[in-house]
Amino acid sequence: MRTLLVTLPLLAMTIPAHAAWLHQCPAATDGAPPRYVVDDREHAPGCTSVALVAGADVDAVYPLAHGEMPEDVIVLNGNVTDGRFAVSEHELPSTARGPARPQPMPLHENLLRSMDVRTFGAEERVQAHLENGHLRVTCRAGQRAAGAILTGPWFMTRANTALAAGYEARGGAFTWQVADAARQQRGDALDMGVLAAGAKSARLTPPAALDRAGWRQFVLLCPASEASIDVTALAQEPAAAPKAAPRATWVWRPGDWIDGGPALLDWAAGQGIRELFVTVPLTGGAVRDPGHLAAFVRAAGARGIVIYSVDGDPHMVLPGEVPAAVRRVRAYAAYNAAQPADARLRGAQFDVEPYLLPETVLAPSRRDAAYIGMARALKAAAGEGLRLEFVVPFWWGRNPALLDALAPTADALAVMDYRTDRAQIVFFAIPFLDWASAHGRQVRVALEAGAIEPEVQRRYVKATSGPGDLQAVDVDGRQVLVLLRKPVASTDARMYRLAGTRTIDGSATTFHKDKPALLRQLPGLEQEFGLWDGFGGIAIHELR
Repeated sequence: MRTLLVTLPLLAMTIPAHAAWLHQCPAATDGAPPRYVVDDREHAPGCTSVALVAGADVDAVYPLAHGEMPEDVIVLNGNVTDGRFAVSEHELPSTARGPARPQPMPLHENLLRSMDVRTFGAEERVQAHLENGHLRVTCRAGQRAAGAILTGPWFMTRANTALAAGYEARGGAFTWQVADAARQQRGDALDMGVLAAGAKSARLTPPAALDRAGWRQFVLLCPASEASIDVTALAQEPAAAPKAAPRATWVWRPGDWIDGGPALLDWAAGQGIRELFVTVPLTGGAVRDPGHLAAFVRAAGARGIVIYSVDGDPHMVLPGEVPAAVRRVRAYAAYNAAQPADARLRGAQFDVEPYLLPETVLAPSRRDAAYIGMARALKAAAGEGLRLEFVVPFWWGRNPALLDALAPTADALAVMDYRTDRAQIVFFAIPFLDWASAHGRQVRVALEAGAIEPEVQRRYVKATSGPGDLQAVDVDGRQVLVLLRKPVASTDARMYRLAGTRTIDGSATTFHKDKPALLRQLPGLEQEFGLWDGFGGIAIHELR
């Protein structure tokens, strides 16, 4: 998985051949990034100068963000522009081995195949054996609690699921329990159901008091009598029919609905699209042509299609730009207040991506607070009469504090889950679906069908011996990558050699070259995501 890290804009650079010094010089204008000059001077007036490896023929200079430190591997994406490799994004894989991240407990799979078992009980009256997805537990008679504990590498999601167990019990009834982290610590567990002798299957429902994200173990509790049980299957299965939710897409060009409304609605109905996000022109703080918009919304409603406004600009997050965004929300709210129910917008969506701003415009450390401040201002302007939805990237799923702070202001989120592999799509969607269920909100899962320009990916590894193609230098505490046109050997510089180059065609991100594959995947994804109460449907970017 690549992690998108927004970097500085194209830097001002002067790079002659066979240079030996890198100079970081003040920006020409306030707020601009520093200038980088590479030449053979040991010092440049007013600049910080750092020696490069002798014989360096510099191709490009790429500063990392403050605080970033490359380890053994550097991955750079970009393309050759004006004869030089222009880096667009980077990844710094860590070699540090931390604890494995828990995965969501899968659906429809025999969980026993990936579980571990151990016994407990002061009377030591239990034997347990787990192999090839088959669990056998044998209990001698006793009065004290005893049984088997089953653990696995997962957390439980907030999907509407139950455990389906296939088994055969002899001599008495076994109790199935579950424990989260807090209950595990105090030696407690919650009952899920009973595996009775004479039955062949059981449906075990997670109790409402369980902290699913903190799931730690299942407990199979022996009866007081002598008994044994064979559990041959244990799988998470839907506890109810999946929730149906509409498909949606974006219409960024106003003319598509203003001039071609009937054709647009015909197309949308034919594609099974039931929600459209359209750009609504404003004039003087109000909808430009409310009558035309009302007629379009009514025509869409007659076809079973609802309309949202959509706006998108990273600068909206800046304090000086928030008032303009607030005025847009007030314009939509005023339009709705003046219209009958069948002509109103369903809501307003904002696709604001602050990470696209260079750090000289908005420091990374301030992004979250600025975004939440903007969202609160927009919510205050929307009031109770206008639904507010925010488009967010999938990697915000690893920032629960930010998502929780959004909960009071966002009626819904649309997560840009731009992947084509089904397992990745599901994995990245789950944190948002769980968030929606926890906060009583909705989440729309967005997929990409637009064209993405191919990029070249270069992978560099630390050169422990021999020449290198990239030098990492420290300039005033900031790491700067210096890409070389030809390998150079050095015994004291931090050098990386080019280990491989490949072209990334976007097929892992967009369905543009295979839209039929997208349409084939949608029903299965909708079935699975529909197990969450907060699922708001799938949106497809650039479907048309």
